[in-house]
Amino acid sequence: MNETRTLSGHIRTFLIVTLITVMVWLLAESKMVRTRTVEPQVVLLTVDTDGGAQFVVRHVSRGSASETGTRTVSVEIKGSTAGLDRFVRLMQSRIELRVGQEIPAQPGIHTLDLLAILRDASPKSLHGVVISAVSPDSIAVEVDELITRELQVRVDMPEGVELDGAPRADPPTVHVVGPSSVLAKVQANEVVVRVDPLKLARLAQGRRETIPDVAVDLAGVDLGGWATQIEPRQVDVFVTLRTLIETHTIDRLPIQLLIAPAEVGDWKVEIDDANRDIVNVIVEGPAQAIEQLVAGEAVPRAFVNLTFEDLERQISSKPVQILGLPPGCRVVSPEQTVNLSIQSDTPSAQDQPGPGVDLGE
Repeated sequence: MNETRTLSGHIRTFLIVTLITVMVWLLAESKMVRTRTVEPQVVLLTVDTDGGAQFVVRHVSRGSASETGTRTVSVEIKGSTAGLDRFVRLMQSRIELRVGQEIPAQPGIHTLDLLAILRDASPKSLHGVVISAVSPDSIAVEVDELITRELQVRVDMPEGVELDGAPRADPPTVHVVGPSSVLAKVQANEVVVRVDPLKLARLAQGRRETIPDVAVDLAGVDLGGWATQIEPRQVDVFVTLRTLIETHTIDRLPIQLLIAPAEVGDWKVEIDDANRDIVNVIVEGPAQAIEQLVAGEAVPRAFVNLTFEDLERQISSKPVQILGLPPGCRVVSPEQTVNLSIQSDTPSAQDQPGPGVDLGE
């Protein structure tokens, strides 16, 4: 019985000593000075500044600008294990630099001492943690004032498209927002929207149509560049396509007779007095061709073509035809006919003198 108690006491003593040893080791480990390297991202931010001015910022590396707002650096820290863990948790793998705080709120290129900034910004509660090195120890950033310009929208139509009235954009103006150094290079006083011919081909003629979401373009500006954008980026365009087919009414045309030369002199043809002119002839065709008719550049003629068969049959009426219309034009008014009187002007056989007859008697 005593031996059992003695064995149990030895085991309990061993466990207690072991637990104390582990706790002492863990305490010593947490207090031991260690070195760790972390690679956070340097994030550039802007905040509201006094006076209402707005700024933008970007990295500058080896004389060239970076369009991104982040950059990775290497930070070496020394301290206890517990302190290093707290520091890493607080940092959250990023170093935030703000215009107006760590970054001067003045246009230009500024060199920032990262080591000094990190040491000043380190939480005071992290006793025993030291930032020993930063690589690179300094970075260059460019700050510029953000400005806005209002520009008119000009609609650029494909060549050859005819409109009734000028095209209109909605909204008629856009706002270009960007750094002052970028917008200072813009010489244009307007932005351009270019209409796709395929979209125009789907529109109806003669009525106002809407072409939605046409992209805005500004010459000399990279809209994907440093903090530069157009608001809105797309506009609607209103257009009225000129009707390509138009009509014109010719009030009056005199009617002419066309007879084969061999039949001229053999027939006497007269047009009824009421049909000597054809009236209200409606012509349809391309707009430019109709303009030729209106301006008198094209002079159409009305005629009745009489064939040998028509003369032999001595027809009493025939439709009128129109010659001299501009290419692409046609008559769309109802067909008109004229009344005719046809008589042979050649003596018949019974009227010819027979053999031995003296016409002088």
